[in-house]
Amino acid sequence: MDRATLRALAHDVLREELGAASVGRLCARCGSAEHGRPYVVGASSRVSISYASDLVAVAWADGPVGVDVEDDGPPADGAARRELSHREALFKADADVPVRELGLPRGYVGWLAGTGVSWRVAGPAAVRQ
Repeated sequence: MDRATLRALAHDVLREELGAASVGRLCARCGSAEHGRPYVVGASSRVSISYASDLVAVAWADGPVGVDVEDDGPPADGAARRELSHREALFKADADVPVRELGLPRGYVGWLAGTGVSWRVAGPAAVRQ
């Protein structure tokens, strides 16, 4: 499934779960709306979104939040996919917060960072759990 379709699914989840009017992105470095941290309009939660083939993970919380999912496979950049995902979730949360591994369908690894975080997955792989 292509990234645009997965992004649309993620936005649907945020509208359904949070009552968000819309979802945007904003890069803190350059101000671009084409990439960067996602945000919701019409809800006060912070959000995080991550993509893998056929799967998107969406997380939200009142405080710092980060989610990362990866296709399970051989190491990348000299590190196991599980380790890379752990680091990415913490990086997205941008805070010293608890991290826990997600229960995902076979073939995927992922981590969730934050306190009081809610999350969902969507996409074709999500129904194969």
